[in-house]
Amino acid sequence: MPQHPRRRFFVPALLATLTLTLGLLAVTGCFGRKPHELRLGFVATFSGEGFRAGRDALEAARFAVHAANEAGTAVIDGQPCRVRLFIADDKDSPEEAALAVKKLVGKDGVTVIIGPYASSQADAAALAAEAAGVPLIAPSSTAAVVTAGRPHIFRIAFSDAFQGMVLGRLASRELGLTRVAVLANQDALSSQSLTDAFVQAFTACGGRPNVYFYPDRTRDFSDLMDRALADAPQALFLPNASKESVLAGLAARKAGFTGLLIGGDGWDGPEVSRLAAFDGAYFVDHWRVEAPGSRAKAYGEAFERRLKRAPTELGALTQDAVGVVLAAVTRAGSTAPEAVTRALMELPPFDGVTGTFDFVDDGNPVKSLYLSRVAGGGSRLDTIEAPPPLPCDHGGQ
Repeated sequence: MPQHPRRRFFVPALLATLTLTLGLLAVTGCFGRKPHELRLGFVATFSGEGFRAGRDALEAARFAVHAANEAGTAVIDGQPCRVRLFIADDKDSPEEAALAVKKLVGKDGVTVIIGPYASSQADAAALAAEAAGVPLIAPSSTAAVVTAGRPHIFRIAFSDAFQGMVLGRLASRELGLTRVAVLANQDALSSQSLTDAFVQAFTACGGRPNVYFYPDRTRDFSDLMDRALADAPQALFLPNASKESVLAGLAARKAGFTGLLIGGDGWDGPEVSRLAAFDGAYFVDHWRVEAPGSRAKAYGEAFERRLKRAPTELGALTQDAVGVVLAAVTRAGSTAPEAVTRALMELPPFDGVTGTFDFVDDGNPVKSLYLSRVAGGGSRLDTIEAPPPLPCDHGGQ
């Protein structure tokens, strides 16, 4: 009986289809080597007072991850390593920050974590990450305790010790001040840390600082201001978050204070610069779009082109946090926590959007800071301070 022509065609066609299918499965990783993936944890404040900063930081993280996946930035064994972001809310609480780290590691299986941002939350999260043996990069945390004695913990920001010394010298040597009142948040780790560093530097330069503490979430500074101004200070140092610093600065002007206002990296430049009460004030920046080099400007333009708004300082720090993690993954050829931790320490100086920095002896980057000044409804870059700053003699000589 003659074979049906359709039957003769069916067997070769089936074999061709099967061969093509098996080839596609192998390419997609169902057979053979599985595609590399970095499970990257991200912790920030999405509920509580800091939710706006958390939202901005998350937007920046997603921007950085999207760009990295498009460009194939991280490479393992010659193949792109895709980044997958896992998000957790620290709820503006140290306890919740620690729980967020445990959840990301235990449930989501992340091998690297970025965040939290505030020093109080970052300290608690760093303790949990160190116990789990997972590297954590705290982008904006400045308190020394966050990284101290914790080999898996890194930061992108400069330390309070550095900016406190710069600001102490500025007040004494450049501005010629001898009496400064310091208004500090007694419950915020970053405020306490920067206060200690400034007081030590300003005293060493021959200045006389008076410190006045207030509890967290204070909104009425009138009584505290009466006490702070009783000694006729020439300047007020406000080492606090932007919202508290704005309220304190406005209260000072209402009380008749006409002296200088000085702040740390906690100030939101665009927010304070809009207020006439802060005209002439000095504060510290981690990033400015007009900073020297091409990376800062290129980042600002790329971010605005994609998201239709200007990036924030926290966004720039987040961009560099993602950048160093991917550089470490590529150097290590692995996403394993210990391998990434070693690679972070071994990285050559990293050319980031917040400047060039290097992890030399520990997780603290050696990098410059930007000293900005409020002027004409905006702010301008005043000076760039490179580490280490020169200390003052006790006598101010």
